[in-house]
Amino acid sequence: MKSSHIPLRHKSLLLNLYVSQYLGLGFFMEALVAILRKSGIPLEQLGLIYFLGLFMIFRFLWAPLIDKVRFKRFGHYRTWLFIWQSLMVLSLLHVSRFDVLTQLQPLLIGCAFFAFFAASQDIAVDALAYKIVLAKDRGMVNALKIGGGLIGMFIGGGLVLIVYEHFGWFYAMLILCAGTATSLVQLLFFKEPHAIYTVKSHEPSWRDFYRFWRGQQKRRWFMLLLAYPVCISGAYGLMTPILVDAGWRLDHIGLNISMFGSLLGIVGAFGAGWLIERFGRRVILIWTPFAQSIGVLFLLLPALGYAHFGFSMLAIGSVMFLYSPSATVLSTLMMDHVEHSPALEYAMQHCVFSFSGILSAGVAMSLAGKFGYINVIVATSLIAVATSLFAWYVSGEVVVKDEQTTHVECIG
Repeated sequence: MKSSHIPLRHKSLLLNLYVSQYLGLGFFMEALVAILRKSGIPLEQLGLIYFLGLFMIFRFLWAPLIDKVRFKRFGHYRTWLFIWQSLMVLSLLHVSRFDVLTQLQPLLIGCAFFAFFAASQDIAVDALAYKIVLAKDRGMVNALKIGGGLIGMFIGGGLVLIVYEHFGWFYAMLILCAGTATSLVQLLFFKEPHAIYTVKSHEPSWRDFYRFWRGQQKRRWFMLLLAYPVCISGAYGLMTPILVDAGWRLDHIGLNISMFGSLLGIVGAFGAGWLIERFGRRVILIWTPFAQSIGVLFLLLPALGYAHFGFSMLAIGSVMFLYSPSATVLSTLMMDHVEHSPALEYAMQHCVFSFSGILSAGVAMSLAGKFGYINVIVATSLIAVATSLFAWYVSGEVVVKDEQTTHVECIG
């Protein structure tokens, strides 16, 4: 039996893998939005960039392949991670060849390939995390997931945007390549264990798509996964356009959203992991949307023209700090709901959450172009209150109370 604490070598590997996903995604979905908005691209078209996240949404379609095809000699998920991580690096090198302002179409195609490889890597790293971590440590490992993603956003959407502003596209892409490649070194020295802690294992099948969501409990869980990210993701999608329209410079946006905001998000993620361990999943599940309903209203300040440093930092900090707990608690519950196939079942659940979040960000941006920032911000706040009430109503069913696990042999 292994220790109840996550070994440091496992923590560092998982953290770096999660960071590497969002180095590129953070740049494309944050920095690229700011760059194109600065060049005059309308909000309605910018919303389309968020649909690069469609690969994260639909990654469950090829998740069974990663569960079924095993590489016993070098490690099941370790080998898959080598494959996807290498392809991520190569796709970034390819994208570096294009000019962001004059060759947008081939550049976006290259970004789409990167998004596909990053989504595939996410399948493997989530399954590996489920395999090597005890149930009682899932809150902390999902804090690593969310915190790592925000660190990637911090670097990719913030620091690299500043590099672009001063040195250009090519050097920004080289930094992304180097950062993404670092986890390949860690994988070389990682030995994947052969034992897991789970309820049971079986041969993965695409029929599991239908089996997993059967029953009232799973249907309510599905509805909560759809509703939970609407408020905070919609607010997140509005931050960059609000500041650009208020006259902020690109490097200031990168510094304050993707760096300062991500730092607060990292604190929120690890704080949520600690709170889950201390107070339990149910309490955090219910109160997080209520807190978000208050926090997103601070976006009204820059949207109304009060966009000086103090008010803007309050708005950015509130949204980023409150984003992390929702992602952390839901990711923890997703692992609790896994029954048979870690890669497939976790991916299916996370894809529902991702779909709602990405759609909410894109729709909020498009609606703001038609109805204005103020109306959309108030609407997202009201949605968060309704979500908190719904979470309270269904929490007795969706929070898995029995977290006992048994030791079984890994099928791979």
